[in-house]
Amino acid sequence: MSQNIGDFIKEQLEKKHISMRTLSKQTNINISTISRIINHKRKPTNQHLVEISKALDIPFEELLHKTGLPIKEAENPVNDIQASIIMIDHFLKQSDNRYDSFSMEKLKKKLHSYEKDVETENGRRFIVDNFQKKKENAGDHGAYMKQISTFFHRFFHKKGTRKELVLMGAALIYFISTADVIPDYLFPIGYLDDAVAVQVVMNLLSNKY
Repeated sequence: MSQNIGDFIKEQLEKKHISMRTLSKQTNINISTISRIINHKRKPTNQHLVEISKALDIPFEELLHKTGLPIKEAENPVNDIQASIIMIDHFLKQSDNRYDSFSMEKLKKKLHSYEKDVETENGRRFIVDNFQKKKENAGDHGAYMKQISTFFHRFFHKKGTRKELVLMGAALIYFISTADVIPDYLFPIGYLDDAVAVQVVMNLLSNKY
């Protein structure tokens, strides 16, 4: 039986020796709201989970799973494309923004549009000039950072077939661009959709397209 989100947060507070009052100050969530969540009297919003994940240094995906959302458990959640899509769409539906629902079709359409850019000199220059800065800004938000760095290395040194370089270049533009399907400032899903894009390209490469 999965652990209730309230019980899990309480357990983490005790383990880290953090009081509800301290958590309230760190997250700007009213202490009474935190108390009600811990005591199973209300469900946390996604924004609550985002703030709590940052304050307690717990992956957002783990907290979201504790709410009861049926997400397949995996050693690395971002490697499960369907689970990531569910998380992104769930977040959008409960947040106060005007973005439409997220879908694989939208992501693939955006990636496909970037394939054309990759083969232009402007597209290649965009990747080379902006990758490092975007990587530094992303920090440790994504478990996919090692793979995207590999993509950049191969793309920069032209290690691959034409099609492989185009696919990796499209993933790199998606990662760098501020015009993703989901903007990066919508933490943490703004980085999670980058991870999905990387995984989609990895699958295409492994399946030899």
